Amino acid sequence: MKKEVFLFSFLIIVLILCVSFTIAQEDDAGDADNEQSKIDKAYNCLEDKVKDKCSSLSSEERIFSLLAIKECKDEIISDSQSDECWPDSGCRIKTTAQAILALDKANVNTDEAIEWLSSQNATPLDMDWYLQIESSEETTCTVTYSGSSYQIIIGEDKKINSGAGSCLSLSEGGWWLKVSSGCYGREFEIKCHDSSFLTNLLFKKTTSSTIHVSEKTTSASAEASTYEKINSFCFAQGGSCEYEGSLWAALVLNYLDKDVSAYLPYLVTMADENAEYLPEAFLYFLTDEFRIDLLSKQVNDEYWDVSGDKFYDTALALYPFSDEPQEKTNSKNWLLEVQDNNGCWQGNIRNTAFILFSVWPKQISEDEDDIDCEDAGYSCMSGINCQEVGGNELDYSCAGMFVCCDKEQVLESCEEQGGEICNSAQNCIGGTTVESSDLDYGETCCIRGRCEEPKDEPDCEDNFGTCRAYECEEDEETSMTYTCDYGDVCCVEKTTVEKSYFWIWILLLLIVLVVLGIIFKDKLRTFWFRAKSKFGKSKKPPGWKPAPPGFPQSQMRRPMQRRILPPTQRPPVRRAPAKRPKGEIDDVLKKLKEMGK
Repeated sequence: MKKEVFLFSFLIIVLILCVSFTIAQEDDAGDADNEQSKIDKAYNCLEDKVKDKCSSLSSEERIFSLLAIKECKDEIISDSQSDECWPDSGCRIKTTAQAILALDKANVNTDEAIEWLSSQNATPLDMDWYLQIESSEETTCTVTYSGSSYQIIIGEDKKINSGAGSCLSLSEGGWWLKVSSGCYGREFEIKCHDSSFLTNLLFKKTTSSTIHVSEKTTSASAEASTYEKINSFCFAQGGSCEYEGSLWAALVLNYLDKDVSAYLPYLVTMADENAEYLPEAFLYFLTDEFRIDLLSKQVNDEYWDVSGDKFYDTALALYPFSDEPQEKTNSKNWLLEVQDNNGCWQGNIRNTAFILFSVWPKQISEDEDDIDCEDAGYSCMSGINCQEVGGNELDYSCAGMFVCCDKEQVLESCEEQGGEICNSAQNCIGGTTVESSDLDYGETCCIRGRCEEPKDEPDCEDNFGTCRAYECEEDEETSMTYTCDYGDVCCVEKTTVEKSYFWIWILLLLIVLVVLGIIFKDKLRTFWFRAKSKFGKSKKPPGWKPAPPGFPQSQMRRPMQRRILPPTQRPPVRRAPAKRPKGEIDDVLKKLKEMGK
């Protein structure tokens, strides 16, 4: 009997698990179908707004429409100046770079435009450069340039004793040699005679104290030489460096396998004062760094907003990610939640096209023979990532500006990325999560944060609040009851306490009653006595009889009450009345007799 009960229970449990698993799979499939339907709706909305209307669109709307749905190619070509730059009304660095990207994706030859764009460079004048020479021992070195040689000594404290001619002056503190701006582009040969050494270049913004180190560092043994040369450029508009245009130009030329390393120092140095262009998105693609800086700028785990246009900024921020960190998943969910009913985003053509191209891209190549990179068994990644893993770029198609690489991207360990591994029961607080090579199931790598178990505290957004990074808005107040992640503050709508006038009305009513009582006191007294006598009719004293008709009630005699003496009290002794004199008695009788007549 017990065996049969056990078997029956086991079958019930298995059945429940199977049903739960089936329901979960159906829910996942339903979510995927719902997402795809929203994406299809967005593409349909964009096509409705663009098809046969390209002539009335702006340059950016045409460019991103071509990237997203293959529309407006002819209008973009006709909007150029001699097929070199865009728009026709006045060539701009940013617009030209974007047009080159869109036309290249549409298999249009852009060689003339690439040549024009590459020629629009200038030397940034608001940057300082330094030559660094290091040795583990005190040594004498010779620096040669422009046909002249200069000797310097590097001490045990690694300080340099003097400058080296007009191009290299001793920097403040004596650690480096400052390169004069007139000597940019000259090659410096360095040779140390007593020990091995290494050399590299440092750079910074003139008005900043932050020093950046160039990627290239060269080492040599004693009596051998190293060579350093400053190649620092920006893309110029009207003779002056144009930062946003430089970002887009470097990004597009890098995608086209052009060397843009000479532009990176300018882009890195000027990033802080150009935060509204979200430079971290470009620099992450160009250098494979700045990933954490980019992810940390996400607002409320949903979107990016640095320029005032959260949809454009979010599309730009997600553009360099070939993988899908949690931040990207959160943003995709947010975009689908705030999507217009017709499928677009705020009815904006440029933003809708950029979001689709960046987040949910379709293959836009008109060549039907193109083979998808991942379908062919390879990996899509940035060009720099392919170089770092020692791979070769293949002629297969990838979305966005990624290249097809014949090797997979190698992930660093969490420790190598400067992070901490959180287990499945912990959250990354105050930082962001990244992929790493040493994660087990359920673990995450937390960068610039700390791993903590979730606290049983009421969540802000679950209680109609909003988590903000710095401070609440004017119509909000900080809630001390609800909590947010990442150290944000919980903002809730200001609550105005409604004033209650109940007791005031009660007091006014009492005052009115008192006043009425004073005015009508006589009538109220009569009414009171009547009410009192009415309620007292049922109480009659013992022996009471009604008065005869016509006899005043007030003259009715009350029944004599018997006086009861205490039992111990003796009866009073009667005393004889005092005798009056005889003369007085006679006078009284006489008066009575006269009264009786």
